[in-house]
Amino acid sequence: MTRTRPVFSDTWQFLPLITLHLVALLLFLSFILPAGFELWRALDRQVFFALNGTLSEGGDWALFWAWANTREKDLTLAVIMLLFLVFPRLCFHRLQLQQALVGFLALMLLLLPFRYGFYELAKVMDLTGPSPSRELTPTILLTELFPHIDAKDSAGRSFPGDHATVMLLWFGFLIWNRRSFGTLLAGILTVVAILPRMVGGAHWFSDVAVGGLVVALPVLAWACYTPITLWITQKLEKAFLPLFDLLSWIPLLGRLPFFAASHERRQQKAEANPSSP
Repeated sequence: MTRTRPVFSDTWQFLPLITLHLVALLLFLSFILPAGFELWRALDRQVFFALNGTLSEGGDWALFWAWANTREKDLTLAVIMLLFLVFPRLCFHRLQLQQALVGFLALMLLLLPFRYGFYELAKVMDLTGPSPSRELTPTILLTELFPHIDAKDSAGRSFPGDHATVMLLWFGFLIWNRRSFGTLLAGILTVVAILPRMVGGAHWFSDVAVGGLVVALPVLAWACYTPITLWITQKLEKAFLPLFDLLSWIPLLGRLPFFAASHERRQQKAEANPSSP
C-alpha cells in the first residue's frame, strides 16, 4: 500500500510539547490572578457590548444570529466538519481520509480527561460562573427578539467554552496536517462558529480565549508532538477497517474517495496472492 504521512506525530518532540503547555499555563495564570482577571473581565465586557449591541436593530441581522445559536446550526456545522475529514483536497490526501476520520475520534477521546479535569478544577476555583447575558445590562436577548426560535443566549456555567474547544481542536488538527486554501476556509469557519455564542451572550470572550485554549493547547500538544495519539488512532483504525472495507463494496458509495484506501488494500492483497479467487 502506498505510504502516506500519518495524521499524528510518530515521534516525541519535546520543545513544542513543553511550549504549548507553558502557553496554556500562562493563559490560565493570567485569568486566575486578581489583576489579570480584572483585565480579562474588562475586555470581556467590551467585546460583549460591541457584539451584542449589533442586535439592537433586530431584523435579518439579528435573525441570522438567532439561527446561528440553534441546535440545527450545530448539526450543520458537524456535517461540514465531517466533510473536511472524508473528502480529499480540503485537507487530507485521499489515502489519509480513513485514518483522518478515526484520528479525529481519537482526538475527541483524548479531550475527555483534559476537559473533565479542567472543568472540575474551574468549579473548585469558582471560575465557571453565569454567562454575560445573565450578568450585564443592557443585554439584547435573542430569545426575546425571536421567541419562536430556540436560540442559546445564556448559560448558568459558561467557563470553559466546550463548543469553542472542539472547534479549536478540529482546526488545529487540520492545520497541523496541511496548510492550504482548505485549512484557510476551516479557520474562517472556526471563527464564524465560535462567534454566535458570544454575540448572543451565552459565553464571555475569555471562555474561548482562555477556557477553550487552555484545554485545546495541551490536547493538541499530546496529539501532534507525541506518538501517543497516533498509537490510539492505529488501534481504533484496526477496529474500523473491516467496516470501511465492507462499505467500500456498496455500489456508488464505494466510489467515494474516502474508500480509496480500502480499494488499495484489496488490490495489494490480490497482488500478494495472485492465485487466490
